[in-house]
Amino acid sequence: MIQVKDEFKKLIPPLSAEEHTQLTLNICKEGIREPLILWNNYIIDGHNRFEIANQFNLKYKTISKEFENEDEVKEWMILNQFGRRNLSNYQRSVLALELEDVFSNKAKEKQKEAGGAVRQKSDKAVIDTKKELSKVASVSHDTIAKVKKIQEKAPEEVKEKLRTGEVSINAAYKEIKKEEKKAEKENERDRLAEIGKNKKI
Repeated sequence: MIQVKDEFKKLIPPLSAEEHTQLTLNICKEGIREPLILWNNYIIDGHNRFEIANQFNLKYKTISKEFENEDEVKEWMILNQFGRRNLSNYQRSVLALELEDVFSNKAKEKQKEAGGAVRQKSDKAVIDTKKELSKVASVSHDTIAKVKKIQEKAPEEVKEKLRTGEVSINAAYKEIKKEEKKAEKENERDRLAEIGKNKKI
């Protein structure tokens, strides 16, 4: 039985309303030409086709792929998306960041194989991971770093504007840095006020 795993599904950038409508029209007219790709009965390619097929009771074919673990599945899914869809630098960076732990684990495994001492977060592993992420996403190290900060700090409405192209990565990042500086100044003011209060006492 085919299953949908949320952890895999979230790796697929959502289609715009226009893209979804066009895909639905194409499928209703021509059928589902490309098979759904599965791993251990989980869909790893074809989530949108699967939903449309169920909606209109359409037939589809499936093929299975073999992977050793979920890390390999995630890497394949993301690289597959890069090759098939015209994604923005923000979307590419967000997807690449999903591979951060995957590449970090690979770096640690290589250190083990080389007989080196394995640290929880070695400088070498971090540097290798950053290089891999920027290379996979075809963006600069700086862009990856900014998007990582955005993903950690920005509210969901800002992320949605980034997805639709209403806001640029630089603009969103600058706003976050501005808010951080504002918070730092407020904390420093509160700290000095507390010190002054204690001196009076």
